[in-house]
Amino acid sequence: MSTPRTLTLPDGVRSETLETDRGAFATLTAVPELGTPLGTVLLVPGWTGSKEDFTPLVDHLCRYGWRAVAVDQRGQYETTGPSDRSAYSLAELGADVVAMSKALGGYSQLVGHSFGGLVAREAVLTDPSVFSTISLLCSGPAAFTDEATLQSLQMLAFGLENLPIEQVYDMKLDHDSKGRAYVAPPEDVAAFLRKRFTGNVPTSLAEITRRLTDAEDKTDQLAKSGVRTQVLYGETDDGWPIPVQQAMAAALGVEAEVIPDAGHSPAIDQPAATARLLVDFFHNYPSLTTT
Repeated sequence: MSTPRTLTLPDGVRSETLETDRGAFATLTAVPELGTPLGTVLLVPGWTGSKEDFTPLVDHLCRYGWRAVAVDQRGQYETTGPSDRSAYSLAELGADVVAMSKALGGYSQLVGHSFGGLVAREAVLTDPSVFSTISLLCSGPAAFTDEATLQSLQMLAFGLENLPIEQVYDMKLDHDSKGRAYVAPPEDVAAFLRKRFTGNVPTSLAEITRRLTDAEDKTDQLAKSGVRTQVLYGETDDGWPIPVQQAMAAALGVEAEVIPDAGHSPAIDQPAATARLLVDFFHNYPSLTTT
């Protein structure tokens, strides 16, 4: 989960609704004021996240001349979703992203953060014709594999199906606050984090949690999709192990790119550096920051 530094939207970033043939999705959108945008960047958030994970990055991408659209996935925060478990398979979530790209005119530069990377990959495999590139930001090739993480995820999914979501959040917050790296956010940000978590459709969050325990490795299929691919992560990323991300990049035939002074949320930690790596990739310029 990314923790925003501020809830104030930059000038030019606004809340909008994206209408697609698979429903409406809440977005944060920024469009350059002058000239025709260079294209569209479509940003997909991860587990327990939301479009707000990209707020400063949306602003930076717009400054480079791109229309930037960060979304809430179905059942996530301000986007509604059904209570049917089958609605939250990777195939369904990926089809949503395809529909988003089509609604935005196609040929999107697709960015998936963490779990959003798995969804973005599924979207490309579903219909590669509507994406120009895919960037996997702090994401991995498949489900987590270490037993401690799997056990925690399974317990959370069980709690989401059997307890009020507010109670689950309180339990999660109590657990997280006991970690050595925990830093209490400002009151307004803490209130937002609670509102966001409890705003999820419980079935959505439970099933997304399960996808982190059972997602298949489709790296080879992505490598054959014909869509240019980028892998990048924060230098202290604590999501998928960095060697796993490096191996994924190698299997895709690219070099993983490192974002200095960033952890699992580079769009929050270092939005300017993240934006530069992304736009250089969009333009196919060589990157100077690699493993």
